[in-house]
Amino acid sequence: MARGRDDDSGLDRVIGSLDEAPVGLHDLDAAAPRLPDGLPEALIDLYARCDGGRLFLETLEIAPSADVVSPRPGRWQFATLAGEPVTVDKRGRVFGIDDTLDDEVCEGTRLDRWLAGFVDATALLYDHDGEFAEDIFDEEGDLLPEVRERQLRAQLKRDGGSPAVRWRLAGLIAAKGETARARDELEQVVAAEPAFAWAWLDLARLSEQLGDLSNAMDEIQAAAEAAAGAKHPQAGYFFAQLARVAVRAGDESTRTMAASTAARLAPELKRAQLDGALASIADADLDSARGLLDLLKAVWPKDLEVLDLATRIERAAN
Repeated sequence: MARGRDDDSGLDRVIGSLDEAPVGLHDLDAAAPRLPDGLPEALIDLYARCDGGRLFLETLEIAPSADVVSPRPGRWQFATLAGEPVTVDKRGRVFGIDDTLDDEVCEGTRLDRWLAGFVDATALLYDHDGEFAEDIFDEEGDLLPEVRERQLRAQLKRDGGSPAVRWRLAGLIAAKGETARARDELEQVVAAEPAFAWAWLDLARLSEQLGDLSNAMDEIQAAAEAAAGAKHPQAGYFFAQLARVAVRAGDESTRTMAASTAARLAPELKRAQLDGALASIADADLDSARGLLDLLKAVWPKDLEVLDLATRIERAAN
């Protein structure tokens, strides 16, 4: 898998590019004369060049070295991106919160590569005066998909091993109907980051769309096992998805195991899915309601509320 080159993704290159940006777009603080003890090597390298700063009008805020905190062993929070925490581990890998998942994902394999990719990608949104570029947003104010794809590819040019970035690119490609290409990207993601349960789940969904239930079963099982191994708070949801795919594949033993595990790990899941399905019925979104019903039936096939939901969906359709 391609990775960003050391000679063009180091911190000196990144800092230099910021110095050349329009006035006011970035604001870096001078390096501190002394750093706190206990910082990982990646942050020592960063703070040797600046003791915090604000990039792209405070989109990314790097905290002063004295304000770095360790939310858990082996992790240091050194920045916020759009208000969400950004952390680094001992290996220099960077983690952030993906707003579509409300979950932490690995954004970069090394801090300098991640920062270089972020700068290159975000710079695509601005013109030479530091204002938003023209023709990057749609009528609703959302970023155009083609612009977002250029951003993701700019990030991958600097850090080709980033699991989260390649996973997002796969999602954009899949949305264009290019399933084979999307699968190729996701297969690269899970090969590099086998613990990325969401990528396994999306790979399984693409296999389902292609009618390849054998691969879908393998992939969704990998997703569930990865989530369980990481003690992921949504591990029960992944086992519920395994139960649902097992129903389609006619694998009752796997369905029974997965359903039991889902119910044990996520006792609140049934209520949440029922409420979501009822809201979808109220919005006349019966496809979404049916999707939620399929998952509920796989885990709680004889539950009275689940059977009642099936009746409500049938009535709404007639």
